[in-house]
Amino acid sequence: MKRSIITLSVLLATSLSSTVSAGDNHQHRFDGVNVDIPTLSHDYYLGQNSGATHFWHGDTKDMTFTRTGGNDAFDAKSDKVHPQLTAHSQKMDKGIFTYKNKFFQVYGYGLTSPMIVDGDNGLLILDPVESVDKMQLVMADFRKVTGNNKPVTAVMYSHWHPDHYAGVRGIEGAENAKIIAHETFMENVVKGSMGGTGPALGFRVDYSLGTLLNVEEDGRVNGGLGPDFEIKEHSLIKPNTLVTGKFGKLDMEIEGIKVEFQHVPSEASDEITAYFPEFDMLFGSEVIQGESFPNLHTIRGTQYRDPSIWFPGVDMLREYNANTMMVSHGRPVNGAKHVDDTLTSYRDAIQFTYDQSIKAINDGATQEDLIRQIKLPAHLVNHPWLGDFYGSIRHAAKQIFVGEMGWFDGDPTTLNPTYSVEASTRYVNMVGGKEKMMEFAIDACDNGDYQWCAELATHAIRIDLDDMAPRQLKATALRELAYRETNNNWRNWFLTSAQELDGTIDYSKKINLQAPDLMAEFEPAQLVSAMRFGLNAERSQDKHFTVAFEFGDTNEIHALEIRRSVAQFHQDFAGQPKATVKLTKNVFLGLLVGKVDFVEAVKQGYIKVEGDAKAVPEFFSLFDKPAESPKITLR
Repeated sequence: MKRSIITLSVLLATSLSSTVSAGDNHQHRFDGVNVDIPTLSHDYYLGQNSGATHFWHGDTKDMTFTRTGGNDAFDAKSDKVHPQLTAHSQKMDKGIFTYKNKFFQVYGYGLTSPMIVDGDNGLLILDPVESVDKMQLVMADFRKVTGNNKPVTAVMYSHWHPDHYAGVRGIEGAENAKIIAHETFMENVVKGSMGGTGPALGFRVDYSLGTLLNVEEDGRVNGGLGPDFEIKEHSLIKPNTLVTGKFGKLDMEIEGIKVEFQHVPSEASDEITAYFPEFDMLFGSEVIQGESFPNLHTIRGTQYRDPSIWFPGVDMLREYNANTMMVSHGRPVNGAKHVDDTLTSYRDAIQFTYDQSIKAINDGATQEDLIRQIKLPAHLVNHPWLGDFYGSIRHAAKQIFVGEMGWFDGDPTTLNPTYSVEASTRYVNMVGGKEKMMEFAIDACDNGDYQWCAELATHAIRIDLDDMAPRQLKATALRELAYRETNNNWRNWFLTSAQELDGTIDYSKKINLQAPDLMAEFEPAQLVSAMRFGLNAERSQDKHFTVAFEFGDTNEIHALEIRRSVAQFHQDFAGQPKATVKLTKNVFLGLLVGKVDFVEAVKQGYIKVEGDAKAVPEFFSLFDKPAESPKITLR
């Protein structure tokens, strides 16, 4: 046994040293690789002989750009970053785009670039950036560059994703402003944070957007849609002005400026846009997701984003025939024909991906076929807004199969396949043991087949999760895959998983999608209902009783009925519970996030219990908190 381990260690050390040596050879990875989507798009929009050097897309008329700082993305050339991705990073210099001295896009401060509209006596801000500290900097630099000190009187959230609202408290006076959103905004925020899969989305976002990685050549390069996605302080102010109904419209005049808000289901079900008819200016929100192929599916996890809904949403924007367009992510497009080209190409890419995937599915294709078969046509593949940087046709086509057909690929052996750990054990035994499997994996790495190397190493890992040799080999293979990748989500996931495998991962920077300020905006009914996702089925299997929560500050009573492994929510409960817990929403929040001790709160009079007091600790004992930083790759 000792001899086997020593032999394996020698083989691994030899492979790792040769792989690192090859990686350090700057003539190795990207020889002959061309940048097909350059930082500036003038060759595409204006022609190769235009001589244009401005930083936005399209015409120069009425638009300026004022640089305000450096670039928070990693924008240096490196043999560990694909040249296309380096050119993409170089699009993200901080600055302010100004159109007709009325519309300002503060760009490069985070994943989202807020638009600020200068009204008669106040400002309208569309899509605050994702963190309070970033939004404070946005406002400070905007006021410094423009000299504009008008108060903020209105804020628009285009949709429920945190990069479009979470920095709102970085805006002085925002709590007194009109907060405009679709009527389903708060419902979606709840589903995406405390309720439903919020905890899972939280830790998967860290892998997808690379928030646990440092900004460096072998770490996070950019955020795909902006330089980064780091949230230091997550905030929310509940909307008070709503766009209602599917395709609903809301016409307003804000500080002397006419605005047409429109519900446009697309990237998100609650997406709203804004059109300024007096200036022929369109704020396209994330209907046009950014200077990248759209994320028709996000690998961090999401419900099905139906492309057959998304591209008609883009058509709604085309109907404006706008002269100028700003969006939540990406630089402005100026000139009616350039706006039309961008919108048309974007919607055509979505429809093409959907239609051709359906065609292939109807011919018998499965997920693994679609990722290889569906390719953008030549006239779209190098469009300035369709690079494989954030979304990808590769994972989009796979999700169309799942969204339309479900997970079953048609092969009955995949209905209930051998459990992965058991299958790996059998594969390892089949090839002659772990050492032999590792020899095959090392050989694959040495021959540049890093995907196969990682797959083979996975079988060795599953036999013994504590064995560092196969973990380190797989980590090396994943890093090599990352360095060759143009798609940020794929690159970040490869690199974060590599850190999970080799033990260097730092969870201290993880995003908190259950931040107290966010939860404070939830209704008591939403908070009580969301508890059901934490019910322990085994411990509650033989239980049947109800506990009610009476909120004295809002005059509401809601209850959870525990009934043999199910927690049924009862809104506005009027029945006979086993116990009633009387408290305020803030105290209940404290209980949920672990900031309030139940016994101490009772002693100090913050909580009162009526009925069977013993039922309350029994009730809470039936619930589990979500796992802290669960392993995603090491399994």
